[in-house]
Amino acid sequence: MMPASRRRARLLACAGGLGLVVSAALANPAAGFEPRQPDRQARGPAAKPALRHMQVYRIKELGLELWVENQPPWEAQLSHATGRPTFVAESPQSYHPPTVMTYMSFQKEKVAAGDLRDTASAAIRRASQNFGLSVDWSYGIPIREAHYGVLDGYEGSFEGKADGTVVDVLVFVGQAPGKFPVAFSVYTVRGKMSSLSEQIRRAWTNVKYL
Repeated sequence: MMPASRRRARLLACAGGLGLVVSAALANPAAGFEPRQPDRQARGPAAKPALRHMQVYRIKELGLELWVENQPPWEAQLSHATGRPTFVAESPQSYHPPTVMTYMSFQKEKVAAGDLRDTASAAIRRASQNFGLSVDWSYGIPIREAHYGVLDGYEGSFEGKADGTVVDVLVFVGQAPGKFPVAFSVYTVRGKMSSLSEQIRRAWTNVKYL
């Protein structure tokens, strides 16, 4: 996998395109972040599996609370490199498989539940093109319904390239009822996405709106 700085820059470039296409799709049918410890009492005694210790961030610019791996600690930062606030969580260098997750929100946008699939499909296909897929190939990506905690939406996975390295990518676009839409992505080395199922579950099912 590429060095961390190049990996982050490439992912942000792809995320920027994702943000633009979500905004465009929505148009057609706040500062900094504050970490805190998770509220384990809210999970209830029957919650399974047991949650590992996590880093929890309240991202005011995104209007979201996000949970980040802490065993070992992942690096996290709020970036403005794409022109849209993007929260980036990246595994440490010793971590296997090396992984990057990004989070964006669209607080000023509205999308009807019936239009969400088309919006998500357009965003996922555009994201795949940013990772080197042709337009024709992007239309072959299966779009499936997905649910993470309070979020309902659609996701698609595909194989692409980042600086010549073949990677597996997963993109999710969704929203909670009555709330603004969000777009998440994760990418890692080819063939390793399935090994990240628990990391994705812990991160995405615990997203909350501020």
